[in-house]
Amino acid sequence: MSIMSTKSNFVSTQKIPQEATQLNKLTKVSSGYMEISSFKDSDTHRGYFCYNCIYFLKPNHCAIVTDEGQDIQGSVSGIIAPYAVCSLWTPNEKEIK
Repeated sequence: MSIMSTKSNFVSTQKIPQEATQLNKLTKVSSGYMEISSFKDSDTHRGYFCYNCIYFLKPNHCAIVTDEGQDIQGSVSGIIAPYAVCSLWTPNEKEIK
């Protein structure tokens, strides 16, 4: 029985521009982010939830919106909740049902 290796020797030669590493994330308010506690126990694989967005970084972060500060309702949680929503939502085909 042979086992295929998933390890790759590929190394990218592309570099992230230095100026891109200095960019700040958007605030929760500027992105239209809001946590809706009534959705806390919802199936986050269905609907416009952060959980099934391409920018969501499990378990509680976003690639483009900061964890800090108030959401548009004035709430402060210190996380990006999987059951939250924002105006930048873009479907993650691997997560959405």
